Amino acid sequence: MAAAQKKAVDLMAKGEKCLTKFSFFGGGSQKYEDAAECFQDAGKMFVLAKSFDEAGKAYLRAAEMFEKTKSDFDTGSVLTRAGEAFQKAQDTRQCSEAYRRAADVFAGAGKGNMAANASKKLAELIEQDDDEDRLPEAVEAYQQATDFYDAENQPRRADGCREKVATISARLGAYDDAITQFDALGRSALQSNLGKFNAKKWFTYSVLCCLAREDLVKAQKLLGEYASLDYTLVGTREHDLLEALCAACESQDEEAVATAAAEYDRVKRLDPWTTKLLLAVKDTCASVELPEPVVEAAAGLKLEDADELPDLT
Repeated sequence: MAAAQKKAVDLMAKGEKCLTKFSFFGGGSQKYEDAAECFQDAGKMFVLAKSFDEAGKAYLRAAEMFEKTKSDFDTGSVLTRAGEAFQKAQDTRQCSEAYRRAADVFAGAGKGNMAANASKKLAELIEQDDDEDRLPEAVEAYQQATDFYDAENQPRRADGCREKVATISARLGAYDDAITQFDALGRSALQSNLGKFNAKKWFTYSVLCCLAREDLVKAQKLLGEYASLDYTLVGTREHDLLEALCAACESQDEEAVATAAAEYDRVKRLDPWTTKLLLAVKDTCASVELPEPVVEAAAGLKLEDADELPDLT
């Protein structure tokens, strides 16, 4: 490690020296290319030496040089490496900035897939930071990644980010955004033989979010629409639950909401995610009490507690 550290320092010095070179024959961009190569190699050596903060700074220096040579691909690549290094150094601020810059550079160069990857890394970093105030930034970055993946015709990757937009939006109480994304996920799932079995799950969450935001008319409209789109939905316990909840909310029948939840829970155990949405629906009807086991299961849980959404199929 000591040897790698020394070599990295020497490469940084060599890179700075390249910038002082003078040539009577022009070649102004050559010194930047040479310096960029030295700084990039220094970054690799710093990583080997586990000096991640220094590695990030070396990659940022390389990015400056590549920007001068108008090499967008190289600029975006070293900015991504800088983000990875700063992430290992636990420097969230510089890591976020590096990923954000990389996404912008790749997008400007028409590299949609690379821009999407950088945006996704940024979103994951913000989400893992567990700062409630920054979650809207995570939603924005995931949405940007979704748009890039859609443009590059990569539906699976796009849907993975779209799911994140939906779940975090629901966590923040932005139910309109969550409904839009769950709806899109359900419709997308119906387009493939393997994915169509998950459509019911997404459609269920979409209707639950409608009820949670007290939009009964939209909930009923979407439920009917989903039943026509997915012929396997009608007759399922999820469909029965949604119909019962719509009827209960329409009549403001608190006992009916509790009964619908209890009946579903007896047959298919309510998971934390569905329970949290049901609790939000419950809040639209005063003093509704869900089954005690369900409430206990949800106690202290947040929408992000589960690593992934449970399968309701």
